[in-house]
Amino acid sequence: MKAYLKSAEGFFVLNKSTTIGRHENSDLVLQSPDIDNHHALIEYNEAECSFVLQDFNSRNGTFVNECHIQNVAVKLIPGDILRFGSAGLTYELVIENPPPVSFPWMRGPAPWPGPQPPRATQQPNQAPPPSHIPFHQGVQPAPMQRSWSQAFPRPTVVLPASHRRPVSANKEMFSFVVDDARKPPVIKQVWTNAMKLSEKSVAEGIPGAVPPAEIYVEEDLAQQDKDEIILLLGKEVSRLSDYEIESKYKDVIIANLQNEVAELSQKVSETTTSRQNEKEISQKCQVLDEDIDAKQKEIQSLKSQISALQKGYSKVLCQTLSERNSEITSLKNEGENLKRDNAITSGMVSSLQKDILAKDEQVQQLKEEVSHLKSQNKDKDHQLEALGSRCSVLKEELKQEDAHRELREAQEKELKLCKTQIQDMEKEMKKLRAELRKSCTEQSVISRTLREKSKVEEKLQEDSRRKLLQLQEMGNRESVIKINLERAVGQLEHFRSQVIKATYGRAKPFRDKPVTDQQLIEKITQVTEDNINFQQKKWTLQKETQLSNSKQEETTENIEKLRTSLDSCQACMKISCCSHDLKKEVDLLQHLQVSPPVSGLQKVVLDVLRHALSWLEEVEQLLRDLGILPSSPNKDQVQQFSGNSAVFTAGKAAGASGREGEAERGEARARGEAQSQNQATDGREGGKALEEYITQERNRAKETLEEERKRMQELESLLAQQKKALAKSITQEKNRVKEALEEEQTRVQELEERLARQKEVLESSIAHEKRKAKEALESEKRKVQDLENHLTQQKEISESNIAYEKRKAKEAMEKEKKKVQDLENRLTKQKEELELKEQKEDVLNNKLSDALAMVEETQKTKATESLKAESLALKLNETLAELETTKTKMIMVEERLILQQKMVKALQDEQESQRHGFEEEIMEYKEQIKQHAQTIVSLEEKLQKVTQHHKKIEGEIATLKDNDPAPKEERPQDPLVAPMTESSAKDMAYEHLIDDLLAAQKEILSQQEVIMKLRKDLTEAHSRMSDLRGELNEKQKMELEQNVVLVQQQSKELSVLKEKMAQMSSLVEKKDRELKALEEALRASQEKHRLQLNTEKEQKPRKKTQTCDTSVQIEPVHTEAFSSSQEQQSFSDLGVRCKGSRHEEVIQRQKKALSELRARIKELEKARSPDHKDHQNESFLDLKNLRMENNVQKILLDAKPDLPTLSRIEILAPQNGLCNARFGSAMEKSGKMDVAEALELSEKLYLDMSKTLGSLMNIKNMSGHVSMKYLSRQEREKVNQLRQRDLDLVFDKITQLKNQLGRKEELLRGYEKDVEQLRRSKVSIEMYQSQVAKLEDDIYKEAEEKALLKEALERMEHQLCQEKRINRAIRQQKVGTRKASLKMDQEREMLRKETSSKSSQSLLHSKPSGKY
Repeated sequence: MKAYLKSAEGFFVLNKSTTIGRHENSDLVLQSPDIDNHHALIEYNEAECSFVLQDFNSRNGTFVNECHIQNVAVKLIPGDILRFGSAGLTYELVIENPPPVSFPWMRGPAPWPGPQPPRATQQPNQAPPPSHIPFHQGVQPAPMQRSWSQAFPRPTVVLPASHRRPVSANKEMFSFVVDDARKPPVIKQVWTNAMKLSEKSVAEGIPGAVPPAEIYVEEDLAQQDKDEIILLLGKEVSRLSDYEIESKYKDVIIANLQNEVAELSQKVSETTTSRQNEKEISQKCQVLDEDIDAKQKEIQSLKSQISALQKGYSKVLCQTLSERNSEITSLKNEGENLKRDNAITSGMVSSLQKDILAKDEQVQQLKEEVSHLKSQNKDKDHQLEALGSRCSVLKEELKQEDAHRELREAQEKELKLCKTQIQDMEKEMKKLRAELRKSCTEQSVISRTLREKSKVEEKLQEDSRRKLLQLQEMGNRESVIKINLERAVGQLEHFRSQVIKATYGRAKPFRDKPVTDQQLIEKITQVTEDNINFQQKKWTLQKETQLSNSKQEETTENIEKLRTSLDSCQACMKISCCSHDLKKEVDLLQHLQVSPPVSGLQKVVLDVLRHALSWLEEVEQLLRDLGILPSSPNKDQVQQFSGNSAVFTAGKAAGASGREGEAERGEARARGEAQSQNQATDGREGGKALEEYITQERNRAKETLEEERKRMQELESLLAQQKKALAKSITQEKNRVKEALEEEQTRVQELEERLARQKEVLESSIAHEKRKAKEALESEKRKVQDLENHLTQQKEISESNIAYEKRKAKEAMEKEKKKVQDLENRLTKQKEELELKEQKEDVLNNKLSDALAMVEETQKTKATESLKAESLALKLNETLAELETTKTKMIMVEERLILQQKMVKALQDEQESQRHGFEEEIMEYKEQIKQHAQTIVSLEEKLQKVTQHHKKIEGEIATLKDNDPAPKEERPQDPLVAPMTESSAKDMAYEHLIDDLLAAQKEILSQQEVIMKLRKDLTEAHSRMSDLRGELNEKQKMELEQNVVLVQQQSKELSVLKEKMAQMSSLVEKKDRELKALEEALRASQEKHRLQLNTEKEQKPRKKTQTCDTSVQIEPVHTEAFSSSQEQQSFSDLGVRCKGSRHEEVIQRQKKALSELRARIKELEKARSPDHKDHQNESFLDLKNLRMENNVQKILLDAKPDLPTLSRIEILAPQNGLCNARFGSAMEKSGKMDVAEALELSEKLYLDMSKTLGSLMNIKNMSGHVSMKYLSRQEREKVNQLRQRDLDLVFDKITQLKNQLGRKEELLRGYEKDVEQLRRSKVSIEMYQSQVAKLEDDIYKEAEEKALLKEALERMEHQLCQEKRINRAIRQQKVGTRKASLKMDQEREMLRKETSSKSSQSLLHSKPSGKY
């Protein structure tokens, strides 16, 4: 069945499994930023004959029929529309010849949320785990997902996916959908479930789910209010949805816990069955005890018989009997020991039963706690429903803001309580999980012990089966043994001699003494033990070599992977410093799967690279904040330098325009001088004063330009320093990374060298041991072949004698089967050994010496074996104790490591959150500073424009004064009344213009002072905010927003000031018009003056006499008029001096004064206090006033003594004085109002800044928040002291914060050192764990091999003993045929009991090996 994905670009053929993503190896490669490397997978399900789409928990998810899906598998239908990521191409699924499959989910109603009828087919106890995908029960149970594309309704609006990944794949997603209709806007909640929503919840309806709430908003409200309301409601609903999600997730966890409890109950029931089996075993043990008592009675009867027989025998027989009695006592002791073992086992069983009962009680308690948690979850669900109802109530209370705030606070408190309760619940759940884990571990230990017991039982059964087979073989060979008894004697002797030759060689071991059987057996045991030891060593060495080779290969592969990833990281660091590329390399290195010895290196490298990456990101962020793009930093620098050059060129252009204006003015002055050569000297003096004033203004402008250039240079130097610091930090980080990488490479090399050395040592040892083992095996094979040949001969001889005893052997086999089923082999072995020994005494009465020798040999061998077994048991106990101690130590160390890791993770999370907060706040502050800087630059530009405009006005006034000089000589009183009135009117107009100019200059100075204050405030705020980056909370952020609002208000006030400046410029234009009118009047007056010059020459002697009379009258009037025109005369005087010979001296004095002012300004800036600011402003104003007073005094001193006689001025002087006084008072009032407004603004700014700083730093004792507008001098001094104290408090608080930051940094360094120590200790701990595991395996294997060797030796001894007994019986038959008929039955019983006893002994030896 072929399928295609249809899109605008064409068709794409689907395979059985097609991968989709940005990676090159994926089948469908989509190069868009919204898609991950491994985004999704489309698989063909043969069971359902349909395609399944599975999203790999991508960032933006996939959209199936405009429904958002993330970390979910979805069944697709022909015609489904797919989109990968929030923005990309849409694909339509097209299938050729689709199968006629019915989709039952298409028939049902709308999916969850919404109540639906319950299904009876679903099982209530089946709670699917969160990792599995739910499927419909009507279809076959294939691993398929219910099609969300068909179940969900298709919305009209598709919201783009968020760029953040979900916190966990099991959580729901929440979004808002706004219906665009004519009705009022409705806010709807749309819930989607990623992984946890099962079909059961869709069909039956979740009890805790709340129907989608709709919030109707009135249309009368403003759009901003609506948006704010929508955001608030969205936040609250998202919080509630999170709580619902957590509660449902906990329900799923509880269901899983219930399943685990059910499994535990099943295990407990199995343990109860095992207890019943143990009870049956105990009953059987009691029956065996009774049998032992009966056998003991029989032994006593046999003892009495033996005592009767001993009377007739010699002392040798007495000794043998005493030895036999000692053997019997030892056997009794062994029986008692077995009883004790049985009692111990019964006690162990009872203790296990008690433990199981205690665990059952714990399980019941856990069930009760789980039910309690369920009830608490239900209560929380009810609480969440109540919260949903409260959210609906919030709709009605939007109009009442106060009530809304109260409800919001109450809801926040309740949410906090819910959070605390949920945290407590999570803690309780963690405790319960820990207890469950403990119980599971304990139950696993119990199950292990039971399994070991079952293994032991199986081994015993296998041994019994083998013994039965051996007995059957012996029965078959009995007939052959009877025939070949005579041959057996000679062959035995020959065999003995051959065995001696094989063991000792051709040379005789003892020339004087013969070789005993015990010595021969000891030699054979030594040979077999050596062979077995060689085999064990060979086996262990092979395993160790295999393990070491596999580990070495793994380590080499991991090291090569690490090297390749590190080489790529180094290449990335060398080629470019882009954080995006480095982050990709870090992600690749992090996803490498590496074994434990190399994982430590990987973690260290990751930490170093992450540290470097964080530095790179911070550097790039700083460059972006400075306006430099990280991808092309050189271009940004060029743009910055070009911007600075543009600023300087603009300044030069402004200077050039000023020079051109000066040239034009000079030309106008030259023209005026050419025209006014015949006019009076008074007009020239006024023009000179104006020129001096203009030069002063030019000098000031030049100084301001120089200051601005210096500031620009300082800014450039600061930028260069910052760049150097950044480059240094980057180089330091690179060096650190390189050092860390070199250290890791050296460590890896050391590890490789160690591994190589170990390999060489192991290979040499293995080769040496292989040689030895081969030699020993060859020698042992030869010996074993000889022994097997002799044994076969003996078996053929003994088969003839065993035919008679088949019947009794069969009966014994049936009895042994019963005993094996009841697990009573230990006791039966002892009984059979006792019976066999009694029968041996009856049979071997004639040849007790031989029997005693054999008994002595067997006792010695048993003693040696028991000693060996005891030594091995002690060694094993010691090793087990050491292992337990090491295990306990390892557990303690692991717990400590886990705790320290948790602490480190918590600290890292806190650091990351603090870093993110700091970065966001720094960005906000930088944006604010940029806005302030832009406003300041715009104000400065406007000020420059205003100053240029004023300079133009002043130049025009100067030209007017030059063109209109005052008359040197007085005219006659009577005919010149009209022209004098006109000149007085012109003087008034000039005075008005000068006053306007002074007022404009004052406003400019005040604005410059405001700008300077704003700049200083900005610099201070920047420095303080840099110190207070880490201590900002949410409340402080709110206060900062308020400060931003205040700054906006201040910008509005500045705009108001600009408007006032525009009004002033309009007034100046009006005054220009008036000046033009006055110029016309002046021209008319000049013509009149020329006509009257001749008449004035005639009346000179009269004027001399009148001056004496009028001088007395003019003096008071002159002082009054002079007071109003002081500033004008001062400017004229400066102009005269500038034009005179002392021009250079004046310039030098001005330069000195400027240098003094700059020095004082620098000192004041260093102080950084509002008091210093006030002093600076006062000093600046005082200097200006002093200059004005000095100029006035110079004008008074330099005034000429021959002043013109003003006869007509006596009448008009009082009138002019009154007009000047009125006009001056009005101008003073306007100037005072402007100064008062500027002071109010500065005080507001200071108070706002101090309040914000106090609130930010939590300083409650700020007492200087009082305006100084209506206070007296004493009160102002007090307020000044209070403000100084506030500044000290702020400074102390800043120092405290700096100290706190230093301490935190020290703590972090200490934590980092501890983490490094932990990482180092982890490596050693892992090595120790691997060594301990190896030792445990070796001990277990050695114990098993020893048990097997013991069994083989016992079998060989048993066979040899049987053959010797048969030979002795044949000899006895030859010597005494009379006693044969009586003792044949006893021999048969002896054989049967010996076989059973040997099998029981082998089982006893195999049991301890099974335990180990």
